[in-house]
Amino acid sequence: MLLLPLGIDVDWTSAAKLQRGDLYYGPRNRVLPKGVLSLPFSRYAQSYFETAAPYDLRRVRMRTWEKESWPVLFPGDAPKDDDLVASAFFWLAAWQEHVVRRRDVHARFVHEDSLQCALGTTGRPVVDAYRTQIASALRIQGITPQPRRWGDASWALCPTVDVDYLTKWRKGMIYRETVEHLVCNLHGQSAGPRIRRFGQFLRDALRPGDVYQKALERIHTEIRQHGTGTFFVKAASHGPKDVHYALHHPFLARFAAALRSDGFEIGVHPSYHAHTHIGYMASERQAVAAMSGQHPLSVRQHYLRYEAPITPRIQERVGFGIDATLGFAEIEGFRNGTCMPFLRYDCAANAVGSVWQMPLAIMESALFNRRGLSLAAASEATRGILAECERFGGVAVLLWHGVLWDEMDYPGWGAHFLETLTHAVKRQATVASLKDALSAWLGHPAEIVAQAANESAANRLAG
Repeated sequence: MLLLPLGIDVDWTSAAKLQRGDLYYGPRNRVLPKGVLSLPFSRYAQSYFETAAPYDLRRVRMRTWEKESWPVLFPGDAPKDDDLVASAFFWLAAWQEHVVRRRDVHARFVHEDSLQCALGTTGRPVVDAYRTQIASALRIQGITPQPRRWGDASWALCPTVDVDYLTKWRKGMIYRETVEHLVCNLHGQSAGPRIRRFGQFLRDALRPGDVYQKALERIHTEIRQHGTGTFFVKAASHGPKDVHYALHHPFLARFAAALRSDGFEIGVHPSYHAHTHIGYMASERQAVAAMSGQHPLSVRQHYLRYEAPITPRIQERVGFGIDATLGFAEIEGFRNGTCMPFLRYDCAANAVGSVWQMPLAIMESALFNRRGLSLAAASEATRGILAECERFGGVAVLLWHGVLWDEMDYPGWGAHFLETLTHAVKRQATVASLKDALSAWLGHPAEIVAQAANESAANRLAG
């Protein structure tokens, strides 16, 4: 995964067969042929990964590369001896999530418990910085990396939308406005604001067309001017955190047809409990396939619920090839330390997974709801993340919900979407669905790559 974005595929060989131009990673107690590049190896890293202990922050060493300071987790005695392979593995394998078991009320890994939070590097892709150092060492050896591209562009924006609701003014929402806000909130607000809100509710509720459906159509229209995107739809409801809507809803049928016509991707947004329930996940994928006329390749778990190793193994078994769940629910940034696609490691099985991770960088509700940012601050934070993706040649996967331009409950969210899309286009990002972006980056149709990987994973898991 370190070398793949550099356009370098790996063929494994034994140390005894090494020759000029090869790479060696391992203990330095052997004489290597001339011209072999030895990547530093940490014996401490080897012993650390044999345990289930949380990482000891006292072992971090900050290294300065091109006037920027970056954390190395398994440092050597000298800067040139740093074990960047083991350090990258820690992040890409989500080892910290393997050994730190606290979860929030939705069973999610908590940003506060992450090494990124402790080091202040959440918004910086440290693995991609390691890769630039390895690329420099390769050039010295006469090996010229050819970084993978996103079609004609050096970086990509993947706009994705979670369709949690199809209509706003459901019974529960009407109750909220007429009873909770207007009647029961007697001590929370004075009469003036409550009456003004009720008036706004009446205007919105009586206006032709549903505000959420209008938002979905506008999102589609705006993205279509620049490329494609991915819409994740729900197929089932198994608890109070799922809002039910029918896949045969007339609006959804028309909307899905329009998405297909414009080359957009329709993925699956599984129900709240599906992240640990293979029956739910399988039936919901089948239902979306029947509705969309496509075999859904991409998935994003509802509420970003992801419990390794259970969730990724279920995704593999039911046939998904791309996951876009792995971001923090509380803050923008790089949960696995990278803005590149990667295959996540199954720490429990000591094996490589088969589902490509398109790392989630930003969720708009994290900016506005969790962090309470203003539109200006949210846009600034977003541009900072996009700048990191651009300079490392990666992908910015952004999550919006189908509630944009509902200024009554989500003020500024629609403007944030438009500003982000405009900025990425100005910075010459390719705008593409998850499937299209990954296919361009791999140089192969993502469906073919995923099918081969899933067959291999199925055989391994069955065994």
